[in-house]
Amino acid sequence: MTDTGSSARSRKRWCGALLALLLGVTPLLAGAQQEQATAERTGSEAKVDPQAQRILRQMSDFLAEQREFSVRTEGTLDQVLDSGQKIQLQRAGDVRLQRPNRLRVDRAGDLAKLHLFYDGQRLTVHGEQANAYATTPAPSTLDATLDMALQRLGLDAPGGDLLVSNPYTALIEDVRSGKYLGRAKVNGVPVHHLAFRNRDGVDWELWVEDGPRPLPLKYVITSRDLPGAPQYSVTLSEWNLSPQLTPDLFQFTPPRDAMRVSFLAPDSRSGAQQGGSK
Repeated sequence: MTDTGSSARSRKRWCGALLALLLGVTPLLAGAQQEQATAERTGSEAKVDPQAQRILRQMSDFLAEQREFSVRTEGTLDQVLDSGQKIQLQRAGDVRLQRPNRLRVDRAGDLAKLHLFYDGQRLTVHGEQANAYATTPAPSTLDATLDMALQRLGLDAPGGDLLVSNPYTALIEDVRSGKYLGRAKVNGVPVHHLAFRNRDGVDWELWVEDGPRPLPLKYVITSRDLPGAPQYSVTLSEWNLSPQLTPDLFQFTPPRDAMRVSFLAPDSRSGAQQGGSK
């Protein structure tokens, strides 16, 4: 298992990697002992409104209980050019997850149309426009695969904390303060609005559905210490908690004439600053 502290710190920055266009990749979180230590440290040091913490815990526990789900995502991503000009990129996609070891993400955006496949044995990313794909053997669980994707491949993206087996630990780990901002609506659905500030220069907000299904309906992440304070925003809709996903959905078959390429090493990536991730 990799060092959880360094993994969490890495997760708070953008890699500018291929999966920065996908919602879903985030490092593995530690087990029960680390969760307890994190909760104790956060409770003693952070100033978190009890109502905000309670709703965050309810949302996280509810997500962790779901053995499979699908969700539609639509979002924007700020990219700050070397000149300081901020450009907003758009993307939309579908995420399908089946615990403990299957994930499928289909994402179309301003820069690319990409597909991610994880079937419990291999992790594959396919770029539709270039008709190229990269694939690698993967661990037997989703959490371990997401950790491997960050640590070995440098693949990271915002919002991935919502997909791991214990979202609460991932979200609360570096929190310095948290507020409950009241009730609001997202696409006409009543929600609770939560706002948090991390110790590492990241601010983030969550809008959690009010009712028996405390699902995240909107997520905003701001890197306040990066030039231009780039932001990532995503709305999550069309949640299906019993989608009846079949194994073939997570298996990748190369299209005709598709070119196999290698994942780039993390230190070989470069580019403009992009909105912060958790």
